[in-house]
Amino acid sequence: MKQRLQSFLFFLSALLTGVLFFMPMVSYLDEYGTYYKLFVYGINTVSLAQGVELPFSSIYTLPLLILAVVVILINFYISFSIFRAVKLQQFVRLFKISRMNIAVNGVLIATLFVYYLMKTGAPIAAAPSFRWPSWGIFIPLVTMIMMLIASSGLKKDIDKVRSIDRIR
Repeated sequence: MKQRLQSFLFFLSALLTGVLFFMPMVSYLDEYGTYYKLFVYGINTVSLAQGVELPFSSIYTLPLLILAVVVILINFYISFSIFRAVKLQQFVRLFKISRMNIAVNGVLIATLFVYYLMKTGAPIAAAPSFRWPSWGIFIPLVTMIMMLIASSGLKKDIDKVRSIDRIR
């Protein structure tokens, strides 16, 4: 796999993770007609009834925010460092960092699906809705696939360089 394609995939996965700040991950509609939209940075409400209070604190989605920012920063670091990498040790280090980033993204996905998807709807007595613009919960899955493809390309490049070194 070409280094440019790997760099592009890491860069694109960072941009897609950044889209989570603008796209709601899940929408909830309760029996009073109030829409709750779960973003990475918090929960927004669109209320049709007056006097509806939000049952969540402002730090409710702080773990999501931290995990998303870490994934974005590591993806940008890897995508810009691939071009500067010349030695085999640098590629191996980037491969290890990419595996760590895949693990952090896995924690983000697990946190979204296991905790936030189930626990957000309980206090407001609403079921999650995945209608359009609320497809943001699937973005970390897409970025995980892109990071796995790019990381496997890095591994193939490392193996290729090691096999060439054995021939010499």
